[in-house]
Amino acid sequence: MNRVLVEKRADGVTSPAESRPGVPRLVAWAAYAGAGLTVLALVAMVLRRLPTGSRLAGWTYPYDRLAGQWHVVWPVLVVAPAVLGLLWLSRRLPERFDAAAAAGWFLAAIPLQLLLRVYALPSLGAVVASDRANSFYSPSQRWGLGEFIGNYMGLVEQLPPHARTNMPGKTMLYFVLDALGLGPAAMGVAVLALANLSAVLLWLIARDLTGDRRIALYTLVLGLFLPGALYFVPVLNAVSPVPILLALWLHVRFLKTRRAGYALGLGGALYLTVFFEALPLVLGIVFAALLGVALRQRTLTWMDTLRLVGFTLAGFAGCYAAMRGLFGYDLFDNFAYVLADANDFNARWRPYGMWVTRNLWYLALAGGIASCVMLAAAGWDAVRRRSAHPAAVLTLSGIAVLIVLDLWGINRGETVRLWIFLAVYLQLGAAWLCARTDRFWPAAVVVAASVAQSGIGLAMIGFVRI
Repeated sequence: MNRVLVEKRADGVTSPAESRPGVPRLVAWAAYAGAGLTVLALVAMVLRRLPTGSRLAGWTYPYDRLAGQWHVVWPVLVVAPAVLGLLWLSRRLPERFDAAAAAGWFLAAIPLQLLLRVYALPSLGAVVASDRANSFYSPSQRWGLGEFIGNYMGLVEQLPPHARTNMPGKTMLYFVLDALGLGPAAMGVAVLALANLSAVLLWLIARDLTGDRRIALYTLVLGLFLPGALYFVPVLNAVSPVPILLALWLHVRFLKTRRAGYALGLGGALYLTVFFEALPLVLGIVFAALLGVALRQRTLTWMDTLRLVGFTLAGFAGCYAAMRGLFGYDLFDNFAYVLADANDFNARWRPYGMWVTRNLWYLALAGGIASCVMLAAAGWDAVRRRSAHPAAVLTLSGIAVLIVLDLWGINRGETVRLWIFLAVYLQLGAAWLCARTDRFWPAAVVVAASVAQSGIGLAMIGFVRI
């Protein structure tokens, strides 16, 4: 902890306990700009003027309601004060209650998120049961678990579209939910709860890496009310961040403790990431950045690095061998099939040039406009100061992931849902900037903006079709 505080002072960025009573100009202006742009976007949503796709590309999210339906605002007017009240109280809890507060947020968020969905079409249960929106449920009703995964490559051509073109981990999740005796509506709520785990993992990462309770708390709350995740739940892109963020937390734990168990768990989490959805592996840039900083600061040796790599490979190989031995399932053959199918689809139907700039707009829809403004300000300030603060490393490496992914050309069309895994991670940068001051209002503005963007977007725009 002392080392972290020294690094903060050297960077000119103080901890909340030491921060000035006023609000730094950068924080204030970024909060004002984010709030103003969010209000403009929300008005445009209600008036059906906000762009939600590209007719040129043959893809768009349609509006579900006529222009001027201002009554859809009332869930936001109920949820936003409740969230801000809980956030105000959470800031004042003693440190010994941090874990209880995080658990409380996890539980309290679910009814508040469901209230934001009052006007959302279609219902959670209808999305779960729809092969058009969610092809992963029906295979769990047609085959047994062992038959499905044991002969997956033989069955893959018989699967409905989304299940066929994705890794089988998403379908396997529905086998688990079905084994618990849940119906489609209850499964939708369960998927919402699982998606919320990404915010809890972000809280763990921020707390362990920065030692700053306020950054961790703000990250948790922004992650729970991420617009993109709430737009698409129970579509499983909302759950996709969980395996890779679990892997990132285990990576952070190894860097802090050098315990082999964390590295073995990291290997297992990386296997789970590929098994569920491989796209989030691009966050490997963040893993590499944290490792590089640890080596440069000599908090980790090259021998420790070799141990990390060795035990991670062992954990991954153990999961691969277990799945191959028990079910005959080959992860690499499956991944090659999915990758070839995705490349073929993109080459035939979605030329990429038009998405290089439009992707950034759809990232803002997924991550929250106010949060993205705060992220940009935090990134600019980190570069200007040449900051080595752990939150600066997380922020800048996350922006690097964004640049690489945008220029790589993988995300084409429907990119609001495809950006969810990165959008939730990037809340760390917004939270870091909000935590620069003791004052509550900058964080309150950004959180309220995310809640409002979530609620009104859910009511007005048909992000999910059944």
